[in-house]
Amino acid sequence: MKKLFLFLPLLFFHCKSKPAFNKNQILGAWKADSVYHFTNGFVQAIAIVDSDENIVYEYDSTGSVFMKKDGEIRRIHYKFIREDSLAYFDSKGQFMTGYKILALTPEKLVLKKIQKPMFSGKNQEVFEIRRFSPVPSQRKP
Repeated sequence: MKKLFLFLPLLFFHCKSKPAFNKNQILGAWKADSVYHFTNGFVQAIAIVDSDENIVYEYDSTGSVFMKKDGEIRRIHYKFIREDSLAYFDSKGQFMTGYKILALTPEKLVLKKIQKPMFSGKNQEVFEIRRFSPVPSQRKP
């Protein structure tokens, strides 16, 4: 009986619909803090400290995101797809990649990307989750 009482709140929490994200909260500069890789039950969590992954992403209101690392700046475009998905496009408008938004608040941005399985066969699950935190703006006006 105790298990039922523990299970019911979890079921309620899981079934509760998520509120729509305030899309304006993505505006500004973000840097990745950690990456969580999941491959068929194997988990690897990586804290990002001065590595190739340490890129600042600055989102503006025109749909551009500026990626900055070591003084180099690259511009791509972003677009919200549905209420919980974010897609990136190159300068020619070609789709590059997409992420599911798990969290978007002034304090954090969490994106999930489903990846291709490493092996052939069914019942495989491969994804990564990237957690970002806000940083002061990196672009000059």
